[in-house]
Amino acid sequence: MRRGAIGVGLVALALSVVTGCSLPVNSANALGFFVSSQSPNDVDALANHLGVPVEGISGYTSQSSWAAIGTYQPPATGLRLYLGVSMSPSNSSPAQTPANLGVYQQLAQNLVNGGQPYAILRIGWEWSTTYFSWGVQNTTPAQYVTAFDDIVTTMRSVPGQHFLFDWCAAADITPTNGSYAASYPGDQFVDYIGTDQYDNPGSSWSATLDTVGGLSYTVNFAKAHGKFASVPEWGLNGSDDAAFINDMYGFITNTSNDVGYSSYFSYDGVVNSDITQFPNSEAAFGHDFV
Repeated sequence: MRRGAIGVGLVALALSVVTGCSLPVNSANALGFFVSSQSPNDVDALANHLGVPVEGISGYTSQSSWAAIGTYQPPATGLRLYLGVSMSPSNSSPAQTPANLGVYQQLAQNLVNGGQPYAILRIGWEWSTTYFSWGVQNTTPAQYVTAFDDIVTTMRSVPGQHFLFDWCAAADITPTNGSYAASYPGDQFVDYIGTDQYDNPGSSWSATLDTVGGLSYTVNFAKAHGKFASVPEWGLNGSDDAAFINDMYGFITNTSNDVGYSSYFSYDGVVNSDITQFPNSEAAFGHDFV
C-alpha cells in the first residue's frame, strides 16, 4: 500500500523500535491481498492485473478443529503473510485455550520453518462480532484477553520467530458484552490495532471514520497505546464505488494515521468485494495504489 511516497523505510525503522524486533526492509505500510485460493500466484496475478505493487498475502488457519489450527502450513512465497489465527475451533470456545496451547506452538514452528518468521498474526480477528466461536456471544472480555495473551506468549516462545500481533475488531460493530477497551489484550501483547472495513454506501464517510471500531476510532485508540493502526481486511460491498476506494487510499496513506499495513479482500462471497467485477473501482484502485 502506499508505495515509496509514504517513506516505507522510515516507517519500518520506527516500527522496529516500537516492537523491539528487527524487521525486513519495506515491512511496514505494505499492501496485501486476499484471494479465495490463498495462492501467492493468484495474488501476484491480481496485483499485476491492477498494476500495483504487493507486499503481503492474507490467509487464515482452519476453524475445523484444534489440530487443524496447529497443522496450518504457510504458502511458499516471498510475500509477507498476514494470517488470521483461529482462537478456537467453531465448535469450541477460548475458555478451552489453556489446554490447547500446544497447537499454537506447533503453528508458530510451522511458520518459522516455512519461511514466515515475520508473519503478522491476527489472533481471534473480528472479536467484536458474533461471526466466530471467539466472538462476544461465546466469551467474556476477560476470557478473550486471557486466551489472546496466552497464545501470543506461546508463539513468542518459539526460537527464530519475529511475529507481530494484530488485535483486530470489525468496523461499525459495537461489542455487546463490555466496552471496546475491555477486550484489549494489553500493550505488551499487541503490535497493531486493526479494524476490518467494508464499504457501506448507506453511511457517510464521516460515520465510517468515527463509529466504534471505525477507522478514525481505531487510529485514535492505537495512538493512545503507542501502536500502529492497520486495516487488515477491507473491500467493496457488492457495488461499484470508486469513491470508497479513493477514500480508503487517502486514509491509509495519510501519514498522520500511522497505518502500518492493509490488505484488500478481493472475493465474491457473502460480501462481493471482487475488485475485478467493478470497473470504476478497479480503475481507481490501479490509479491510487500504483
